[in-house]
Amino acid sequence: MSDTDKKSPQPKPEDLTTMDKAKSRRATLKKLGRFATVTAPTVTLLLAAQTKPSRALPPSSSPCSISSSRAFKTAKSEIDAAGILAGVAALPVDAWRYKPETGLEQQTHIGPYAEDFRSVFGVGDGVTISTIDAVGVCLAAIKALSEKVGSLEAELQRARQKTA
Repeated sequence: MSDTDKKSPQPKPEDLTTMDKAKSRRATLKKLGRFATVTAPTVTLLLAAQTKPSRALPPSSSPCSISSSRAFKTAKSEIDAAGILAGVAALPVDAWRYKPETGLEQQTHIGPYAEDFRSVFGVGDGVTISTIDAVGVCLAAIKALSEKVGSLEAELQRARQKTA
């Protein structure tokens, strides 16, 4: 057998098109954020990771839980819950789907865009929204609404006492 016989066959034009699409998809995903891809000629495995896992954190009890103990945190600062509520009121929230070229699921989602979230709340990278930031914004807004309701109830109570 000669060396030429041992070489792998040249890819067909349709294989090149598929490979170009895969390269394009990988490039798009990398632009979108923290993605690593492991690729074979016909399969792309997409791994999303915000940070490298740490052994110092306890294992989560559920896939959606977030390590949030005081023991893991530093630099506590107060937030303006009323300001967060105003930000939520101003935040565009739309129904949307991922673009097909991202390779992500095509179901409809409801939520803000990462760029707007960063602009309004000053957290995030403008490409992704951290689950912990989204939960924190929701809880701060709920807290502000609770304070508003309490204030309105007290005002209503005073008004009723005046008319009685």
